[in-house]
Amino acid sequence: MKKTASKAILLTMLALLSCAGAHPRTDAPEGTVLISETTTATVYNAVPAQCGDDFLHTASMFEIDPSKVSDYRILAMERTMMARCGIAYGDQVYVEGAGRYDGLWTVEDTMNRRFAGQDRIDFLVPEETKTGRWKGVRVYKVDRSRRRR
Repeated sequence: MKKTASKAILLTMLALLSCAGAHPRTDAPEGTVLISETTTATVYNAVPAQCGDDFLHTASMFEIDPSKVSDYRILAMERTMMARCGIAYGDQVYVEGAGRYDGLWTVEDTMNRRFAGQDRIDFLVPEETKTGRWKGVRVYKVDRSRRRR
């Protein structure tokens, strides 16, 4: 009986520790909450082949100026991840583990439905950047009262 209770307590503790936000990070900005440690991040370009006919507008209807893409710091997030984490268009997230793309990004777009159910984000990058992929990226939700536009 004691062994079973001990195992149950241990499993409960492990489950709690594995929940998003349970591991405080000292390198993430104050006012952020960890929403995923297992995100796959990739890059995309504002071109018809990747975005369809209306490639100069994001899903939130943000108008893209192709000459300013590197200034925007816009990303697309997988739809169910947005819903599960309470992310809306215009919200900011902090990304770690994607090299030069680490930092604050604004969610203005969603990813193709074929990625449904996956923790995935896509960085909007200039057309010259063709590839980029990172696994195990950490994504933090920024407190809405702290976000900037």
